[in-house]
Amino acid sequence: MKFCPKCDARFETLWSKCPVDGHELEHEIADPMIGQVFADQYEILSVLGTGGMSVVYKARHRLMDRVVAIKLLHDDSDKVAIERFKHEAKASSSLKHQNIISIYDFGIVGTQAYLVMDCLDGKNLSEVLEEIGHMGLDRAAHMFRQTCMGLEHAHKNGILHRDLKPSNLVLIKGDDGSELVKIVDFGIAKLLPNAAQEQTRLTQTGDIFGSPLYMSPEQCQAKPLDNRSDIYSLGCLMYETLAGVPPLRGDTAYDTMTMHVNQAPLAFHQVVPELNINKSMEALIFRCLEKLPENRYQSISDLLQDLPTIQPQSGSVKVKSVQHPTKQRLEIKYLRFSFWTLFVMVAAVIAYMSCDNGPEPDHGTVLLKTIWNSQTTIAQTLTDNHMYEQARWVLDSAEETARKKFSNRGRLMTALRMQRTLFSKAKMYDDLQVVNEKIAKLNGQVLLEAYDSLLKELDDLAMPGSESQTGMKRILAPITFTTIDHVNRGLAGAAMDKHTEVLLTRARGVYKNLLGSNNPEVASIDMLLAECYNRQQRLPMMRPLLTEALTIYKGASAGSSADNKKYGRKSALALIKLGQLDRDENRYAAAEKELKEAMTLAEQSFTDDKALIYQALNSYACLLAQTGREQEAKAIFAKADSISTEKLMHE
Repeated sequence: MKFCPKCDARFETLWSKCPVDGHELEHEIADPMIGQVFADQYEILSVLGTGGMSVVYKARHRLMDRVVAIKLLHDDSDKVAIERFKHEAKASSSLKHQNIISIYDFGIVGTQAYLVMDCLDGKNLSEVLEEIGHMGLDRAAHMFRQTCMGLEHAHKNGILHRDLKPSNLVLIKGDDGSELVKIVDFGIAKLLPNAAQEQTRLTQTGDIFGSPLYMSPEQCQAKPLDNRSDIYSLGCLMYETLAGVPPLRGDTAYDTMTMHVNQAPLAFHQVVPELNINKSMEALIFRCLEKLPENRYQSISDLLQDLPTIQPQSGSVKVKSVQHPTKQRLEIKYLRFSFWTLFVMVAAVIAYMSCDNGPEPDHGTVLLKTIWNSQTTIAQTLTDNHMYEQARWVLDSAEETARKKFSNRGRLMTALRMQRTLFSKAKMYDDLQVVNEKIAKLNGQVLLEAYDSLLKELDDLAMPGSESQTGMKRILAPITFTTIDHVNRGLAGAAMDKHTEVLLTRARGVYKNLLGSNNPEVASIDMLLAECYNRQQRLPMMRPLLTEALTIYKGASAGSSADNKKYGRKSALALIKLGQLDRDENRYAAAEKELKEAMTLAEQSFTDDKALIYQALNSYACLLAQTGREQEAKAIFAKADSISTEKLMHE
């Protein structure tokens, strides 16, 4: 066999070039599985198809003499891939319908999972459309109806397909000689929320699965899906079947998904005017393709009621009258929505301005806030027009209002920064010096207030309480880390390292008490506290913290692949810091071991993290230079420089 690497067509021929596109043909390497007996009962006959995660073989059951298809997962697949494969078997095997492929067996041989299913003797819709361009309504309506009946069965059993596309519809001959549709590949199917079975967590909210040409807007945005997402994908499929082109196609997958979210497909008369596609069929498809799920058909059953029917005797198609979601209806809907939105907003603003004095963090009436906003806007306009004295007078008033009337220091900071801009443009350098001192003082006050507030929050977490209260504190403690890190950076920038030390020491004790000594959050606090001691040049205080952090991170990275990636990187950073400390204290043997381990870890496991690799290489090169190995150091520095250049080019 030969195959074309461009169009992937296969030929039993002596030709040297592809008859389709003229590309040079290559010899196909025979699959070693062909002729083997798999799982002690399936004789592998040929390869039906290959993919990134699996290979599909044609096989014969030796005892039952039944020809089947075996989907075999690659033996280097990770645990998540195997779990998804199991989920596909579970989803597909629970469905028994003439328009859904049948699953006979599932198992794992060694490290390879396999799925045994019908061997379908036919072509998928994608191949058919590639041959004929587009499909007439008579044949298409028969196919659409069967597809809907299969999907309706899946939805009633609580299963979404989530990857409905032409290549997942296989057209075969039925027992009576008619064309029969089989829906295949429930590989990324998901149980509906109201299904009796326990939901899998393999496809969590936030993950995007599917084929961009046929994904619903909510699927493109990784939002929760229901059966209406499959209806949108079916609309894309029906559009392409009749028109010969997908409804939306961008230059990239991202562009295509963006179009699904924001752009409506062109009408058929704009794309293929020569086909004269039935208007009611177009209206049905465009209702499936509505951006908002609530504007689509709400179930496959509703869609089936509007689908063209096939007359039993003549076999002709009867098209029902379906109203297109017209522009006028949309305009009326948007007009009503806009009117009521505006009405509610105006009523809310009037009520707010009349009786609300604002929350404590931003205490002050709406009227005062409106006046202050007007002052700053006028001052900005005056400054832009070089009317500096007038702008100064307005900003002085805005500063006074902010100090006396508002509790929100952000308003005072805005007024002061606008004064700084004004004085800089007007070259009022004495005034500029004064306002800079005001800003510095205010920044210090804000920072210390945040510091005091965070200490109180940590004290609250440290207070003993009931079991339920302690459980809630265990949830709140990791969330507090973001604030701790933010305040730590501010204190470090203001050279307030003693405050930083107090804060981080308090946080470390609270985290150890609530979360346990081996929790990764404790390690994160250790790293910050070690940096604090480093700035104070209290190097002996750093070692136990870095050692503890490294031990915790290494333990945490031994979990899932996600944990390995997350905490493996942090382990590398801890190794770098520990190695730098040993280098600075002339412990060269220990430093070399740690920095070399960090460099190896970064280069092997985090190839995309150029910043981490650069840091590891530089640290190791500095050690080599410090220990007199100049040539080795020069080579490592050059490698680090190339990484830095590559990172800048990508950015």
